[in-house]
Amino acid sequence: MTLSSKNKYTAIPMLDESKFASPGWPKYLWIKIKLMLMPLIVVREVLLSPFVSRSQGKPFKRVIGDGPFRFLTDHFSGPELQYILGTSVGVYSSWAREKKLPITIEEVRDGGKLMWIGPKRTDKMLLYCHGGAYMFGVQIFTISFWRYVQQKLEERGVNVGIAIMSYSLVPVAQFPTPLWQTSRAIEHLLTVEKVQPSNLVLVGDSAGGNLVSQVLSSMLHPLFQPPIIPDGTRFRGAYMMSAWVSLTGVYTGRGFPELLPSFTENDYSDIVGSKDLLSWGQTVLDGAPNPSVDSLYLEPINAPYDWYQGLQDIVERVFVSAGGGECLRDANRVFFEKKIKPFHDAAEYFEDERGVHGDPFFDFHVADGPLGGARQQLTPRVVEWVRECFLERGSETG
Repeated sequence: MTLSSKNKYTAIPMLDESKFASPGWPKYLWIKIKLMLMPLIVVREVLLSPFVSRSQGKPFKRVIGDGPFRFLTDHFSGPELQYILGTSVGVYSSWAREKKLPITIEEVRDGGKLMWIGPKRTDKMLLYCHGGAYMFGVQIFTISFWRYVQQKLEERGVNVGIAIMSYSLVPVAQFPTPLWQTSRAIEHLLTVEKVQPSNLVLVGDSAGGNLVSQVLSSMLHPLFQPPIIPDGTRFRGAYMMSAWVSLTGVYTGRGFPELLPSFTENDYSDIVGSKDLLSWGQTVLDGAPNPSVDSLYLEPINAPYDWYQGLQDIVERVFVSAGGGECLRDANRVFFEKKIKPFHDAAEYFEDERGVHGDPFFDFHVADGPLGGARQQLTPRVVEWVRECFLERGSETG
C-alpha cells in the first residue's frame, strides 16, 4: 500500500504541556479520599484470594499488589491517573536516584527524550517504548524489569545499553506524535550516536508494543514526508509484550463486528479491565487527525492482510508475547498469526498461561525480581531472546 502525499505528515503537531495531569482543583481532594481506600482493597484481595480465579496460582505478594493496581485503573480518570503516576522524567529520575545510578536524559528533536538505564552504551542496545495507553508515563516497576534483564545479560557475557523512549502523551499530543518522536529518536541513535541498526532491538509493552508495531508499519508504509528513519534500515529485533494492537477490541477479519472473546472472558482476571482498555482506545482513536489512514497504524490487526509484507527486510527477528489471562490475549494471537507469522521466518509467539497484561512487570512492582517459580516463564524467555539476538551471526558478546 502506498499513501498519497496528502495523507502523509510533514511536521509534528503542536504540543501543549499544560494539558498533562489537569483533573481540576475540586478533583484533587477526591483523589486523596479515594487513595485512602487502598488498605481496604488490599484486605479484600487477601480475604478473597483463596476463592477467586484471578488470585489462584499467584504468589502472595502479587495478590496484594495486583488488586490495588486494578482499583486504580477502574476508579480513577485519565487526568487523575496522570497526577498519581507522574511524568516519565520524574519517575525515571526517582528510580535512578534510588538505585544510585546515573541520571542520563537526552533531548531529541521535536520533544522526545532518551533516558538511559544504567551506563550509557551504544554498541549493542535496546530502545524501550513504554506502555500506558499513550496517556501515562513509564513506571518504576517496568524500568526495574529492564534493568534486571540488562544485569542478567551481563552475567551471561552480553553487555547492552537500554534507553527508554519518552514521548508526548495524550492530551498534550495525539497520533502521530509518539511515532514521530520515536522515529526522531531512532534517527538520532543511528546518525548521532552511530548505533548500527543490526545492533539495535526495539522493545515495547502495551501501548509501547503498539508503538513498536507503528515503527515497523511506517518503515513499510512511510507516513512522514520526507521519511525520518533512513531507507534500508534493518533492526536486529523487535519485541512486543501484551501489545495494544486492537484499540476497539474488534477484529474485522472475522467478517462481523464483535469483541474478541478474551475481552469478556478475561475481564475479571486481568490487571486492566476491558472497559478501561476500550475507553482509552477510543480516546486515542478520536485524537487521530486522519482516521481512515491513521487507524491502519493504530490498529494493525485490522490493516490489510499483507500490511507487513516485507517485514523480514526491516527486522531480523520478531517476538510477540501475551498473557493467557489478559483481555488483549486474542488480539495478540490474531496479530501474530495473521499479520506477523506469514511474513517472517524468524517470528516467535509466547503465551504465559496465567499471565495478565504485562505480567512480568508486576513481579517488580512488589519484589526485586521475578516471583512464582514455574508460573513465570516469560521473564527468562525475554532474557534468552535478547541474548539470542546479539549472539546470531557470530556477534561479539562483550
